Amino acid sequence: MTSNIADSLNAVTKYARELPIVELLEYMRTLLEHWMKEKLLKAKGTFTYLGYKFNKELDDNRTLSHKLRVRSDYLLNQIHKQHNVRASTEYIHIVIDGMRRYIVYLENKKCSCGQFQLDELPYPHALAALRQRDESFEEYFSPYYTRANLLRTYEIPVNPLPDESKWNVPKHITEEVVNPPKEGKRQPGRPQKERYKTYDEINSKKYKVACGNYGGEGHNKRSCKNAPKKK
Repeated sequence: MTSNIADSLNAVTKYARELPIVELLEYMRTLLEHWMKEKLLKAKGTFTYLGYKFNKELDDNRTLSHKLRVRSDYLLNQIHKQHNVRASTEYIHIVIDGMRRYIVYLENKKCSCGQFQLDELPYPHALAALRQRDESFEEYFSPYYTRANLLRTYEIPVNPLPDESKWNVPKHITEEVVNPPKEGKRQPGRPQKERYKTYDEINSKKYKVACGNYGGEGHNKRSCKNAPKKK
């Protein structure tokens, strides 16, 4: 859905991309080996049921859930009882978050906000509904977040590359001649090292300058034209 992973890899391989292909692959292999060991040690040092990152996110969501209200829709329950609808309606809850109302479907692990089914981790709305039911959260998150699965993920070794003299290269590959590409006219300026950003990325800034006088965007307190003049 996003290019975040590609951007991260581009950042750490910015200068390694100038290396020959074999040295570049060895650099990438060493980098992945370092990351895998680091993640494995972190998973081994975690003593909670979930991984450290997901357990912290769950704790943050639990804190936010205490600010929410859960109300039972008695009219909805009565209608379902009259029509003999199965008991799954007991897993439907209405959560009030400020001025907005969200519907949590615990049985399907969904919420009308969309975050529950996207992250597959109980969101504050779902945790509020679970607290209302006095039910634990263990059955409502992805099994991939557990410490046991994280250990299995990062225990796969990244094998080192043997010496070039030990490579088993097919004969038709060794006999193939690969010529360097024909260089065209070099463009002025430094070569492009980062990917070209889209129009939306260029115009979507996370931080906007705001005026300290009245909160207006686009300028600061010093350059404000509406600032009160000193006598």
